[in-house]
Amino acid sequence: MIEKLPVLSARIRFRGVVDVCLVLMLLVTWLGLLGRFHWALDLFSHFRWQYLIPCGVALLWSLMAKRSWLMIGFCLASLVMNVNDLYKARGNSYLAKEEGAKLRVVSLNVLTGNPQKQVVLDYLRSTQADVIFLMEVDAAWGQALESLKQDYPHHLLGSREDNFGVALFSRVPLLSAEIWQPSPASMPSVQARLMHADKEMIILGVHPLPPIGPRMAERRDAQLQEIGREVALLNQPVLVVGDLNATPWSWGMKLIRQGNQLAFRSSAPAWMPTWRVGTPFAIPIDHALCTPPLVISTRKIGPDVGSDHRPQELEVGWYP
Repeated sequence: MIEKLPVLSARIRFRGVVDVCLVLMLLVTWLGLLGRFHWALDLFSHFRWQYLIPCGVALLWSLMAKRSWLMIGFCLASLVMNVNDLYKARGNSYLAKEEGAKLRVVSLNVLTGNPQKQVVLDYLRSTQADVIFLMEVDAAWGQALESLKQDYPHHLLGSREDNFGVALFSRVPLLSAEIWQPSPASMPSVQARLMHADKEMIILGVHPLPPIGPRMAERRDAQLQEIGREVALLNQPVLVVGDLNATPWSWGMKLIRQGNQLAFRSSAPAWMPTWRVGTPFAIPIDHALCTPPLVISTRKIGPDVGSDHRPQELEVGWYP
């Protein structure tokens, strides 16, 4: 009996260490809920897909090792919380039943340093989109995009030598189009008015700063709030599209939807990764939201065209 004590003690210590490691690992899934209090905490909210694996492993270990009900409950709650967030970002199948003319919209962060410009141009032409919104457009990209003007006679180019130039190309005549910056600290957006199916609508193409560090995170949050306020003030239905640098579960996404009717009114889920696809860090930060009666009847994530982002392919219509 005495000889077995060291073995039992070692086993207890091992399980205790594993329990502590699991608790610390699962804590990150909860820290993301505190994103409103600190920019670094908000970063933990982005990886809901990735958290499913450690949550599942932790729950399985706790059950097999017959850990306490408190430990099992914590693992189960962490798993359920992530599944619930993914479920809330699902698509709404009933929206696909909308009928009538569709406006085909493509949104793509082309990546300033992307050398595959011809691949991007060939892809954009192949989509036969009615409206194209592009981000990270510098002078070199502006020159490469000149050839699109033949097929898209209505256009607006706001190139910059940082990563926040924007461009809009449209086959549909634009009632108005402008580079929109609600404050000096915000990055440029495109605001365009057009007629679709004999109804007026507004497209807001946006690309705020990434939340890297306190200053940039503060400016991103401020711009997302400004976009949300603008949507609330506009009298026409609005489509907001672009690289929002925010996942559906982040504090930034809550800010842009405050005080307005913006929603993921799409038949496709909003959780599909669009950035760093195919890597462990893949997350959905390119989005399309709209106000009623607009509806995104289809949303597809496009192919790899040399950028770190994948394009969004949308069909936008009107819901009765």
